[in-house]
Amino acid sequence: MTDSTPHTDQLTTGLISVGADDQILWCNQAARNLLVLGILSGPNVSLTNLIPALENRLTSVRMNQQSIQISEVLLPHSQLSVDVSLTALDDETVLCELYPITERIRQRQYAERADRQQAIAQMARHLAHELRNPLAGVKAGAQLITHQATESSIQRHADMIERGVDRITTLLERFADNQTHHKTEINLHQLLTETAELVVAERRGELRIEADFDPSIPLVMADGDQLNQLFLNLIRNSSQADATSIQLSTRIEHMSPIVDPPAKHAIRIGIKDNGIGIPTHLHDRLFLPMVSGKDQGSGFGLAIAQQIARAHEGLLEYQPCQEGASFVLRLPLITATEASDVAIQ
Repeated sequence: MTDSTPHTDQLTTGLISVGADDQILWCNQAARNLLVLGILSGPNVSLTNLIPALENRLTSVRMNQQSIQISEVLLPHSQLSVDVSLTALDDETVLCELYPITERIRQRQYAERADRQQAIAQMARHLAHELRNPLAGVKAGAQLITHQATESSIQRHADMIERGVDRITTLLERFADNQTHHKTEINLHQLLTETAELVVAERRGELRIEADFDPSIPLVMADGDQLNQLFLNLIRNSSQADATSIQLSTRIEHMSPIVDPPAKHAIRIGIKDNGIGIPTHLHDRLFLPMVSGKDQGSGFGLAIAQQIARAHEGLLEYQPCQEGASFVLRLPLITATEASDVAIQ
């Protein structure tokens, strides 16, 4: 087995030249890292011993002089998963390319978990619908007591019941809102800035906003009112967590692992603060309804935010950090032109 060249060692893609009997002729540093360096240190190393799943595929590629792609192949020694491309170079030699997909799998798992949480949220919406009528009856009873009672203490207690019912009803309606999303051309940077300015005003200027926006991001098709609610929930959460500084950032994430056609890329929106952070035991349940790290929190803010993100075919993710809290929202990058092209088709 010969050494790779300095040029190929700069690549993140693993490159392996496989000869007769599936022996590795040479490989670059990325391949050595993926397959574990020590294993490739000796001569006459067989690729099929390292990746048994490729044995029949290598034979087929040689016989048919073709190229094939295989998704999510597990590398036994490193326990990493890769996408594999096999290309016949001649009757004996095959070029094997290994593409790490750790991030794609992680994003997909997170999206699947978010979808499960959304299913729970859907049940909560149905429950909210079922609770409206009995709550209305309780409120009507409280109002009747208020009008008929002669003692002030009874009237006061009836008022307490009525206010409690109103608060429960408001929370239920806030989460059970299934309004249609009206997508128009949106300037995300303007929307983020205006939302942040509102929260700064609520804090009487005792909050600093640091913006790091990518100017190349175009206008996108989205529901501005709904995204405003999403951003407001996140930024207000940071403010209520005693943050004195909030960092807002946007980037284009090329070939994002979360988007589906026609989109190819995603817009990555980061909201990070220096507040008190979120307790570790809540991290896996953050986007479920009725889960809150605040004493007076309703537990609906993040659930609604994730609901809006998924309605836009995006994903809201919490990223643990040493200080404060950090959320990342990824939305498919779909411009007005792309949206109209899909509609025409």
